[in-house]
Amino acid sequence: MYRIKGYFRDHTVVRYFTDQYDAIEFKDIVDAHYPLKVTFEKGVYPVRTFVVNSWNAVMDDRRNPLSNIPDLQVRHLVMQVLAWMWCIVFAFIIGSWTAFGISVVGHVILIAAIVITVGTFETARRAPQYFGGLGRGNGGEHE
Repeated sequence: MYRIKGYFRDHTVVRYFTDQYDAIEFKDIVDAHYPLKVTFEKGVYPVRTFVVNSWNAVMDDRRNPLSNIPDLQVRHLVMQVLAWMWCIVFAFIIGSWTAFGISVVGHVILIAAIVITVGTFETARRAPQYFGGLGRGNGGEHE
């Protein structure tokens, strides 16, 4: 992992790269904007970046292989089936069907909450007028 830091008068730019040539190219781009100082560090890998990248590799439907499935509901169903599979594996490892039940309920709630949140964000991005009828009316009064 490579970290490029560009220090300017009013702000600092920091980017992380896994590819050395991408890091060198970004360093050249930062240099072109006349920073006060630029640092090029090798071997820097924040734990937060690792956790976020690991989470996105599994849970982000735009990055994992399930992104090839065009229907959001089918992707959700496949994620639920995979979650249940892992619940069963965990229950067999622990040796407890109670752990299976708790794990299934937890996974269903977690994945459903993620899907509802993503669906709400997508609706707000694509059709914000859908939320226009909530709250006060045009004259400022409650409807």
